[in-house]
Amino acid sequence: MTTRRSAAADDAKAILNRIRQLVRALRAFEKEAQRRFGLGAAQMFILHVLAHEDQLSLNDVAGRTATDQSSVSLAVGRLVEDGYVRREVSREDRRQIELSLTAKGRALARRSPPAAQETILSGVEAMSATERARLVRLLDKLMKGMGEQAAGLPMLFQDGNGSRKSGRTAGTSRSRR
Repeated sequence: MTTRRSAAADDAKAILNRIRQLVRALRAFEKEAQRRFGLGAAQMFILHVLAHEDQLSLNDVAGRTATDQSSVSLAVGRLVEDGYVRREVSREDRRQIELSLTAKGRALARRSPPAAQETILSGVEAMSATERARLVRLLDKLMKGMGEQAAGLPMLFQDGNGSRKSGRTAGTSRSRR
C-alpha cells in the first residue's frame, strides 16, 4: 500500500512539474510579447491567425483560436484600436464583419515568433488521434477533480471581462506604439 501511494505521489509531482513548465513557457511568451511588441499573448495569437488566413469573421477567428467569441472580440478591439487589424463589412454578406491585418499588423506578424498557443496546437496536432483523445480525457478528469469547468473560457492571459491580468487593460493607452 505504501509503495502504491509513493508511486502515485511521485507521478503527481512529475505531472505538477510538467504543468509548471507549461505555465512558465506561457508566461515567458506573454512577458516577451509585452516587452518586445507591446501586445499580449492573446493579441499575438490573433495576429498570427490572421497572417495565415486573411479576411476572417470574428466567429472564424474564435474557432481558430479555440476561444469564445466575446473574448476574441475584446482582443480584436484592441488590435483595431492600435492599427494592427482592420474591420470591414463583407462584400458578400453585409451582415458579416471581416477582419484582416493592416500593413502594420502584417509587419508585426512577420517579425514576431509564433504565439505560444500556436506551438501548443502544433504539438497536439502532431500526436496521434488516440493520444489526443487520451490527453483530452485525462485533462478533463484532472480539471473535474479540481472542481473546474471548461465552458466559456477567455483567451489566455485575459480574465473574464476581457482585460489581461497583467499589463494594460483594453481601455488604457500606451505611450509607445
